[in-house]
Amino acid sequence: MSLDKLPNEILCLLPFYIDNIETFTNAASSCRRLRDCLYTALPNTILRLAAASAPTFFSPHPHFLVAATARQVSDWALGDETRTLALREAFQGGIDSLYEFCLQHAGLTLEDIRRTHLARFSIINPLSDKIDKMAGRQWFATPNFWNGGVSEPYTIYTEADRATFQMIIYGELFGRSMDAFLQPEKNLPYFDIRTRIDYFTYCLPDWVCSSYPGFARLATGPYAPHLERPSEGDQVALHHILHCGRWRRMWAAAIRSVLGGDDAFTDEDEEDEHWRKRMLRNALQSQGLEGMQLVTLPVDKIDNEYVQKVRKMKQQIDQLNEPPRVEMLGKGALTPVSFAPDPPHDVEIPCRNMWGPWTFNPDAASDTDSEEESDPDWELNFEVIEQ
Repeated sequence: MSLDKLPNEILCLLPFYIDNIETFTNAASSCRRLRDCLYTALPNTILRLAAASAPTFFSPHPHFLVAATARQVSDWALGDETRTLALREAFQGGIDSLYEFCLQHAGLTLEDIRRTHLARFSIINPLSDKIDKMAGRQWFATPNFWNGGVSEPYTIYTEADRATFQMIIYGELFGRSMDAFLQPEKNLPYFDIRTRIDYFTYCLPDWVCSSYPGFARLATGPYAPHLERPSEGDQVALHHILHCGRWRRMWAAAIRSVLGGDDAFTDEDEEDEHWRKRMLRNALQSQGLEGMQLVTLPVDKIDNEYVQKVRKMKQQIDQLNEPPRVEMLGKGALTPVSFAPDPPHDVEIPCRNMWGPWTFNPDAASDTDSEEESDPDWELNFEVIEQ
């Protein structure tokens, strides 16, 4: 019996027996009737077909599909204590654990896949190229690198594509949390600082990440005792990117172009920057894939709805009487981290040993001999201040 003799009810079950997204799209394009039946597949089914095609069509893997679905799992968990705990546990298993969590709780439509693939050429690849020029191979290729060729020479290894997606994923996960601080009158839910830091700690593995007074790195995910210590330096790399002059100037120029006026958004040093400007930059850097078009496209090519959103966010921040509260995290030279999404300082906490006033000898302590690390509900040493 040929396929065209089967009833639609049977044809609609075919996605459960198709091996990957390529076979699915080829079958759907074979005839109108099959297309109509296959397109009834649930988003989670399509996501699993896409996962079966990774990393061939969705690289870097698993970051691409995590970025495409992270906002859904964020929405699923936001405001629910039990679900937020489940999300944190997914973070603590590392990026592969978060990927499996997304497969379980999210889905994709074919339109989602098309839109994300189009964004690769207009947003993702251009942003990766910019990051490579400020912290990757192109940056290191600058003549006289250590002797004035670049303004901030630093020994660092950056996988530009991975760093790009790590920042996009952060925004997809925590962008909605910023709404709670832009619209405080609505009393919206938001993810706390611990949840945000868990993402950077475990989903951006780094060989320098280790416990120190006030912070405990659990022996899970990429830091599990049976695994070798991570060779990546993703936290240090992203910390350098988010604090370097090129990154800040890039965002300052983009924000000026949208807001209008040469003095609408200046580029002071971080120490001299007014809290409203810092909050606006943090808000825009926390908008995920949509937000990154601000620094990869000219204003006339940016989606007009997003341009209006940026201007509205600026107005909302201008109407605030005071900044979000800040926690001073760590010990010694404390790092101020905002209750609102704060990517430059969120990433600083897990790699704080790199430049803290204390030292840590990895040969003098194991992953299991710290009482702090044995407690999954680790405590931050902090005080809440008004900025």
